[in-house]
Amino acid sequence: MWFKGAIIVMGLATSTAFVSIVNCGDVRQARKGEACQTTDDCAGGLACVPATVGGGVCVLGAFSVAQTAKECAIIECTTPQDCCGPPPASCPGDLQLCQLDAGAASQQACARYNTQCVCDTTQRDCEQNKCVAKCTENNTCIGSGTGRICAGGRCVQCGQDTDCVGGALKCKSGKCQAPCEGDGDCPGFERCLAGECAQGGCSTNRECVAATRNVEATCGTDGKCIVPCATDLECGNPKNFKFFSCVSGQCLYLGCASDKDCRLFLEGTISTSSSSGGSSGTSASSGGTTTTKQHIVCRDKQTPGNTTIPAQ
Repeated sequence: MWFKGAIIVMGLATSTAFVSIVNCGDVRQARKGEACQTTDDCAGGLACVPATVGGGVCVLGAFSVAQTAKECAIIECTTPQDCCGPPPASCPGDLQLCQLDAGAASQQACARYNTQCVCDTTQRDCEQNKCVAKCTENNTCIGSGTGRICAGGRCVQCGQDTDCVGGALKCKSGKCQAPCEGDGDCPGFERCLAGECAQGGCSTNRECVAATRNVEATCGTDGKCIVPCATDLECGNPKNFKFFSCVSGQCLYLGCASDKDCRLFLEGTISTSSSSGGSSGTSASSGGTTTTKQHIVCRDKQTPGNTTIPAQ
């Protein structure tokens, strides 16, 4: 009887000791920036992403940036006046002399002021936020830099196929272009139709895998690639955020809210000496140097629908 009792007591003591060891062994969950092996190692709201050498690091798991229906874009103009270059420094002096009406010198000043300082909107226009030269005859286009043919009031390379040198070239949108022979001659998802590259979409899942470099990408019924996701981290890096997040199970472009958003986002990819610059949603990250005529804007999306994350 004493022997059985001893065993029971020892068993209770062992059990108590085990519980005590477990309680003392509880480990604090890793905070942001600390090492981890799995997401369970991280504190709430954080996720474990692989590090460069072994293990991982806890980072913000949800980006919490709202999606908008706008996109960043570089535009050259909104009015024809935007397409005129900056006036010479001599303009105020020429205007003052012109207003004196004092003979030949005054007439010459008026002529200079009218030709160099006044924005002649009969010679230029703003179409789809791009500056174009206006014309009434071919001679007007010489030296325009956009083409030597006047067609539809614009200086272009060609107005018809016969304006292109070489029988194989075709005139498309005012430019001489070689006809395509297959879809491989056309950029992006454009398709070759009757020798011309035309707007198109994906036709197979494999095309989307090639375009996004993501083996899970699929081609949607609307001809747009779908990159599936369950978390924001599958769509981007919280420390190198490119405004793509997981929206309704897809990695999609979140858009912009203001012109300043776009300027700040693209600050490192544009010339700091220019007044402004930017890029579109699918090419918001491409950047580029702007001129004094270009501006960064946050505008309504020109292409309806969402933008799939591009290849990394």
